Amino acid sequence: RSYSEPGRRKPQRESSGTGFLISWEEDALQPIRIITNAHVVRNASTVRARASFGPHVVSCHVEWHSLPLDLALLRITEGDWSDFCKGWSFDVAVAAAVDGAAASVAMVENGTNNASTDALQNGSSSSSNNNNVTKLLTLSTGLPKLDENVTCVGFPQGGTQISVTRGVVSRIDVDTQYVLRIQIDAAINPGNSGGPVFDEQGQVVGIASSHLRGAGNIGYIIPSKIVSNFLQMCKDNDEVKVEDRFSGLGALVVQEESIEESKHVPGIPNLAILGSQTLESKALRHNLGLDELDILGGVRIIGSLNNNKSDNSNTGDRLEGDDVLLSINGIPIGMDATIQLSQTRPDERINYRSVVTCQRVGSKVTLDVLRNKERRELSVSLNMSRFVVPQYDDFDAIPLYLVVGGCVFTPLSLPLVSEKNNKKPSSFSRYYRDQRSGNEQMIVLSKVLNDEVNVGYHGWKNLVLKSVNGYEPKNIQELVDVIVRKMEGEMMNIRCTVVGQEDADYVICMNEQEVIHSENRVLQRHMIASWCSMEAISKDLRDEVGKNEPSETKRRNAYHTMKGMRQVLERA
Repeated sequence: RSYSEPGRRKPQRESSGTGFLISWEEDALQPIRIITNAHVVRNASTVRARASFGPHVVSCHVEWHSLPLDLALLRITEGDWSDFCKGWSFDVAVAAAVDGAAASVAMVENGTNNASTDALQNGSSSSSNNNNVTKLLTLSTGLPKLDENVTCVGFPQGGTQISVTRGVVSRIDVDTQYVLRIQIDAAINPGNSGGPVFDEQGQVVGIASSHLRGAGNIGYIIPSKIVSNFLQMCKDNDEVKVEDRFSGLGALVVQEESIEESKHVPGIPNLAILGSQTLESKALRHNLGLDELDILGGVRIIGSLNNNKSDNSNTGDRLEGDDVLLSINGIPIGMDATIQLSQTRPDERINYRSVVTCQRVGSKVTLDVLRNKERRELSVSLNMSRFVVPQYDDFDAIPLYLVVGGCVFTPLSLPLVSEKNNKKPSSFSRYYRDQRSGNEQMIVLSKVLNDEVNVGYHGWKNLVLKSVNGYEPKNIQELVDVIVRKMEGEMMNIRCTVVGQEDADYVICMNEQEVIHSENRVLQRHMIASWCSMEAISKDLRDEVGKNEPSETKRRNAYHTMKGMRQVLERA
């Protein structure tokens, strides 16, 4: 699906990745699952897996997702399960008894629609008397050491057979979301994604995830600690509902008939803060009272998120602006916002937020805080990050649009920005980390489809919507509601502003009757099926249209144009 072109789909394509098997005691009938990267199978219409040593190809269903963690859990379809067991000569009884075990599997995805997969097997056997039984692998319980040898196994581009590359652990750090990651210098290329990375003892220390473009031998893997956390959430059936994913609009955004069967675990937990400030300044430390108490570490909280006050989950302890966070779960925080990697590795330090992102959403952490120069202990529940600018396609973002007078409006999202800007920096980046308190969205004028009705505004794009005839819609559904139910007067006045120039006032003024008469012409000229995406129509508005138009065929036709919806609503 395209975010920049309303109502369009990207061309179908195939792509490949890697995965490996894990035991799944929760399913007695099929005690095996395949784990891979979420980006390998995201938006795939079909997923196929093939054992590298044999001709057996099986279909898979994406059972669990975590796009923020980039992990996915696949279940082999029931019709192919028996063939899969024959192809692998897999000892199901042994597999069900070993936790976290795996054989390597590779798989293929489609970036947008279609996918087929390959699979590979670890060549070792679990019994010296039976070389046909696949050896079970285990996830490492700790982090590898710097300069430790690692082996990356997968199906990168350049061939069809299993590939093995070796390197060392170069760095242990966090990504842009402060989630733990491991950097290695073993080659990770397209197709390696989702494959296991082994340490010197043969345990899986992580899953190959990505590489740094334009750099030599800088690859990143997801640590086994994060993988184990994801698997435990899947086993506990810890599913995040659509109401918490799509900008608070929930089922109003995702129609019942379009909800996919795969489940999503909660996103990345946070402390419900706007950010933190290091305390290397002696003057600032003295002003906050740290010198008086002889406290050497800590970070200053720059502000608390403006969460919904009616949310019962926010009634407990919480951090506030100007607090000094000294420790998390007894782990002291340095003045440079870092903590020890572990008690056994005190010389290695990492960002303090890695302690939080390794937890599960809803769990509690104990914080040592200095507030108003007095120390206190807080017990804070970790919230799921809910961004004003959605981050992940199909997790908290889906393509939503509205076309009125040739002006295309859509909620701002990272998938939209990535399609429009490619490698160019975006002026919207200042909003990427902002958290929402309700169902608000940032509506932007994505483009203007040239027509006689919008002469004078051709080429306008990337403007932030302020109001329509005095109404200030806070999300795309309210904008649709304003257009079809609340427009009065001869003219349609749309006011926008520019990022960084909030006082700027750009006005799009069009005659309302000309907008209505030009609607079919604009949609047909630019090959757009409907004036807005169905998910942009609120449940209340759909119910009202359904009440006034009992015929399902006529009701669906009315949804395609603003004029048609207005005519149905005017019957009341």
